[in-house]
Amino acid sequence: MAFRMTPVYSFLNHNKYWIVIIIGLLIVGVLDENSFYKRMKNKLEIADLKEQIETFNEQYEKDEAQLRELRHDPKAITKIARERYFMKADDEDIFVLSTELPKEATVVAEEATQETQPDGAVQHENAATTGQQPAATPTQSNPQPAQ
Repeated sequence: MAFRMTPVYSFLNHNKYWIVIIIGLLIVGVLDENSFYKRMKNKLEIADLKEQIETFNEQYEKDEAQLRELRHDPKAITKIARERYFMKADDEDIFVLSTELPKEATVVAEEATQETQPDGAVQHENAATTGQQPAATPTQSNPQPAQ
C-alpha cells in the first residue's frame, strides 16, 4: 500500500505550493461570495441601473416642465385636451384622420357585409362600408321612370 501512495505523495509534496495557489485562485475568482466574477456582474448591473436613472431623470424633467406649463398657461390645458382626448369647443367639429380603423368598426363593417336584404340578396360590400345604397341586384326590382 505504501508503494502505491509514494507517487501521489511525491507529487503532492513536490507541487504543494502550486496546488494551494490554484485552489486559492479558484476560491477567490469563482467560488467565493465576493469573487471577481460576481464583482464584474455587479459592475455591469450598476452601469445598467445608472443608465435607467439617467433616463428616468430626463423623463422627470420633461414632465416637470410640462406640469409648470400647465399650471401657468391655460392654453396649454386646452391644447392637451384637444390633441390627446379629442375634446372640442361647442362651435367646432373634429375630424380624426387615421389609416387604421378601430377594432370595433372593423368587426361592424365585416358583419354589415354579411347581412342579407329582405329578399335574400347579399348587400354589396362597398355599400356596407361606405354607407351608400347598394346597386340593384338581379333579384331586386329596379323601377325605371316612365318616359
